[in-house]
Amino acid sequence: MSAEAADIVIIGAGLAGAATAYHLARPHLQTASNFPPSKGFVPSRMARHAAAPRVILLEKEPLPGMHSSGRNAAFIRELMDDRAMQPLGSEGAEVLRRGELCDFRRCGLMLVGMGEEEVAAHFPAARGRGLWNPQDGIADVAALLQTYLADQHLRCQTHVHSWRPDGDRLRVSTSCGEFTCRILVNACGPWAGRVGGLPLTPLKRHLVQTPPMPGIRADWPFVWHARDGLYFRPESGGLLLSPCDQTPSEPGDYAEDAAAIEDLAEKVARLQPELGELSILRSWAGQRTFAPDRRFVIGFDPREPRLFHVAGLGGHGVTTSYAVGRLAAGMILAGVEPPDNPFSPSRLIA
Repeated sequence: MSAEAADIVIIGAGLAGAATAYHLARPHLQTASNFPPSKGFVPSRMARHAAAPRVILLEKEPLPGMHSSGRNAAFIRELMDDRAMQPLGSEGAEVLRRGELCDFRRCGLMLVGMGEEEVAAHFPAARGRGLWNPQDGIADVAALLQTYLADQHLRCQTHVHSWRPDGDRLRVSTSCGEFTCRILVNACGPWAGRVGGLPLTPLKRHLVQTPPMPGIRADWPFVWHARDGLYFRPESGGLLLSPCDQTPSEPGDYAEDAAAIEDLAEKVARLQPELGELSILRSWAGQRTFAPDRRFVIGFDPREPRLFHVAGLGGHGVTTSYAVGRLAAGMILAGVEPPDNPFSPSRLIA
């Protein structure tokens, strides 16, 4: 059976892979000034042509977004913990606030313990003081993913078995046949470490939704105890909460841990007793994947220059996906990383 040819094959159709494909279909948005080539660099064949490259996304699930991209709190938080990642947070949040990619609801964020404004002024059922960020809010993640994937060549239920060099291309073996490409993109979320041979660790985090509660208003903000590990926001008349747990786990392990629910109850009783004793309507676990330094991984693999990584977004995928995809697509189209790329996979490879 002959292999299907593409310029770029992306493994994983979650937010990272989908946003990268979205920008690859719009090469006019990538400018040389954003991604200056190294001295002596000769632009790749893709960079020399104005037409968008042929991109194929391979997704092992029946639908995209069934893992980290679909198991989160849908929150847009511009403030990042890493100065290198802050431009991506600011760009991504600004684009989402415009509501052009998906619906965005501006509700604000109260970061408890990081400022002196009364939390109750914005969320009357809560207490404490914090830093008020009125521009943050909630995005429709499913719609965002659909926007990124519109008109893309997406192959679902396609498991990637292996990949290997084949002349000037890479050959990808899957459950649905073989593909060849000039660039292979590893955007596998929790599986990115295994697929790309990188030290990336999925950390499990639980979310809990309560039944409707008296007095809870939909326009109240997101409240986050960043130092103590607790967040909550209104959801369907009740609350959506998380104990901000982070337990190392195997990719795709969403088994719920009773200890995390007990931890949540303890934190609510200690930090926000006015919320009262909460009932659980439903609960679930998701995964956030991190590099050891907790910085994103975006760039070419020094061991195989035809392999590109977009991984380790660590729970910031919703907010930063637009900016991450633009950055990744710009590097791929240019055929080189910026010389001072703070997200280079090289830092993780001895």
